[in-house]
Amino acid sequence: MGVLIQLAGAIALLLWGIRMVQTGFSRLLGSRMERLLRKTTRNRPLAFSSGVSAAFLLQSSTAVVLMVGGFTASNMMTLTAALATVLGAEFGASLAAFLLNLDVQALALPLVLLGFVFFKNSTSRAWKHTGRITIGVGLVLLSLDLIGQSTSMLSHSDITTLIINRVESDSALAITMLAILTWLIHSTLASVLLIAQFVSDDAISMNAGLFMLLGANLGGAMPALVAGWSLNRKGRQVVIGNLIFRGIAMVLGLLILTLTAGHLSDFLPGGSVGIVVAHSLLNLINGLLLLLFLPWLLPLISRTAPGEEEGTDLSQEDEMPIYLAIDDIHNPRRAIANVRNEAMHIADVVFRMLNNSMDAFDDKDLARQISELDDDIDRLHREALNYILSIDKSDHSHSTQPLRREIIIYMTNLEHIGDIIDASLMHQARTKVRNNVEFDAEEKAVLNRLHDELVDAFRLSQAVFTSDSLTLAQDLLAVKRHYRTEIMAARHAHLDQLGGHHSENLLSTQIFIDVLRDMQRICSHLTAVAYPVIKRKKAEVASVSSE
Repeated sequence: MGVLIQLAGAIALLLWGIRMVQTGFSRLLGSRMERLLRKTTRNRPLAFSSGVSAAFLLQSSTAVVLMVGGFTASNMMTLTAALATVLGAEFGASLAAFLLNLDVQALALPLVLLGFVFFKNSTSRAWKHTGRITIGVGLVLLSLDLIGQSTSMLSHSDITTLIINRVESDSALAITMLAILTWLIHSTLASVLLIAQFVSDDAISMNAGLFMLLGANLGGAMPALVAGWSLNRKGRQVVIGNLIFRGIAMVLGLLILTLTAGHLSDFLPGGSVGIVVAHSLLNLINGLLLLLFLPWLLPLISRTAPGEEEGTDLSQEDEMPIYLAIDDIHNPRRAIANVRNEAMHIADVVFRMLNNSMDAFDDKDLARQISELDDDIDRLHREALNYILSIDKSDHSHSTQPLRREIIIYMTNLEHIGDIIDASLMHQARTKVRNNVEFDAEEKAVLNRLHDELVDAFRLSQAVFTSDSLTLAQDLLAVKRHYRTEIMAARHAHLDQLGGHHSENLLSTQIFIDVLRDMQRICSHLTAVAYPVIKRKKAEVASVSSE
C-alpha cells in the first residue's frame, strides 16, 4: 500500500510540474501567444508550424485546441487554419514529451533551486514566470525518478504481475485503460511519460507500451471536447475535429502494429526513448497526412457539430445585461452586488475590444466587428446606470453611497475606453488598411509592446475593482506613471528619427502618433479605479489612528 501511495504521489507531482510549466509560459507570453497564433495561420503549413510551437511551449495540445476553438467561434480564425493548428499541436506536445524524457534526472533538484532563486529574488514578472517554468521542469524530472523507484518496487508484486499479464495479452484493454486514465488526469503528456517510465523500468514490454500509447493519444482528446462543448457550432467543430484526428491516429497506429506483426519495437530505440519516439513519429505522420487531405475532411467535420449556425462577430449576438435582476432593486445591498457583476460583464466586452485592437490594423473586417461591440457597451452601460439609479433610495446610507459612486465611475470609464477604441483607434485602423499604410518593423515592435502592457494594465485594473486592495491600487498607479513615460519616450524617439526631414509616409507617422495618444488615454481611464480605493483606505487608516 505504501508503494502505491508513493506512486500516486509521484504522479501527482508530475501533473503539478507540468501545470507549473504550462501556467508559467501562459503568463510569460500572455496575449502575445494568442496574437501569434492568429497572425501565423494564413495557410495550412504555417498554421501547422504555429501549432507545433505553441503546444511545445505550453506543453499541452489541449490548451492550444481550446484557444483556436475560441478564435474560430469568434470568426477570428478559419476552420481550416484552426484544424491545421490542431494537427501541429499534437506533434508539438509529443516533442515536449521527448524533451522531458531525456535522461537528465540529476538536474531535477538544481533546476528547482535555480527556479526558486529566480522566482523569489526577481522583481521582473518575466523572470518570476521563468522561475516558475524552471521549477516545473525540475519537478517533472524529479517525479519521473520517483515513478521509476516506485515501479521498480511494484514489479515484484503478485497483483502487479497479474495486471501486467492481462495488459500484455489484451491490447484492447491496454488501449481502454490508458484512454480512461488520460481523460481523468487531463494530460496526454503525463500519460506518455508514465508509459515511457514503465517501459524503461521493464514493468511492461515495449509492445504493450505502444498499444497503451494509442489509448493515451485517444483519451487526450476528451478534456478539450468536454471543455469546448460550450462553444458555438464553429468552436465545437474544432474540438470534434481534434477527436476525429486522434481517432484516425489510433487507427493508423493499430494498422502499423498489425502489419509489423508486433516487430515494430525492433525498429525503435530501446527503453523509454522508443515510446516517445513512436509517439512523435505517429503524430508527425498522422499530422502531415491529414494536413494534405484536410480540404476533403472539412465537410465531414462540419457535419459532426450539432446546432444551428450562429453569429458571425466577436460578440456572436447582441450583448444583453446578465445580472440586473429587477426584483432586487428593493434590496439595495443585493442590487449593488448585481450591478457590480454587470460592471465586470461590461469589462469583459471592453477587454475583447482592446485585446484584438492591434490585429484590426491589418484586418478591416475585424475593425468593423470591434466597432460594433461599442454599441453593446453603450447599451449595457445605459441599462446598468438606469438600474443603479433605480435602487431603493431609502437605503442611501453612508455604507452604500460610496459604492454606488465607484461603480458608476468605473462603468463610465469603461464606456469611455470603448468610445476611444471605436471612434479613434478603429478609425486609424481603417485608415491604415484603406490607404495600404505599413508600419516599419520598429514601429510594430513598439506598438505591440505597449499594447501588451496596456492589456496587462486592464487585468490589473479589474483586479483592483474586484479586490479593493490598496497594494494593487498603488501598483496600478505605478503602472500608469511608467506607461506615460514609455509613451513619451516612444513618441520622442519616433519624431527624432524623422531627423527634421519629410517622412516617406507622413500618414504612417500620423497614425503611429495618434495610436500612442489613444493608448495613453485608455491607460488613464483604466487607472482611475485606483484613486477612490487609495482615498478610502487612507481614510480608514487615519480613522483607526485617531482612535
